Amino acid sequence: MSERFKPFLTVALIIEHEGRFLMVEEYQETGELCFGTIAGHVEAQESIIEAAKREGLEECGCEVVLDHLVGVYDYVKDYETIIRFTFKAHLKDDDVSKIKIADPDGDIVGIKWYTKEEIYANKKMWRTRLIGYNFDDYFKGKAIPLDAITEVRA
Repeated sequence: MSERFKPFLTVALIIEHEGRFLMVEEYQETGELCFGTIAGHVEAQESIIEAAKREGLEECGCEVVLDHLVGVYDYVKDYETIIRFTFKAHLKDDDVSKIKIADPDGDIVGIKWYTKEEIYANKKMWRTRLIGYNFDDYFKGKAIPLDAITEVRA
């Protein structure tokens, strides 16, 4: 019997405020600066919704409210399969002055607001190509209700 395959399960948040989008900056393994949405892996015994809220708190220091699911992305690259759930979200109290780097891993070096034009103009700096797919769907107005995700606990 072969070893059981385990894809990476990730979440991402698109947070818009006054026409700008909250993005985190970090260094790639190559040492190059890149940016992306607030995102991360789902941890053991954590639901997808819980992971999305946790990542929001960890990466921008604020509680977030999930508005809807933008899409689910099946990303196959090299020897990995990544399944990403991307959500539209907003800051719980809508106070952007409270945003701060709160990354427990210490990978994030900056957190900034980008316009749509800046995001697409800096494609070479994207952390992953999923950013383009996520924002393309967001700007097309894709909105899947959160109740499309059913959490089942043992």
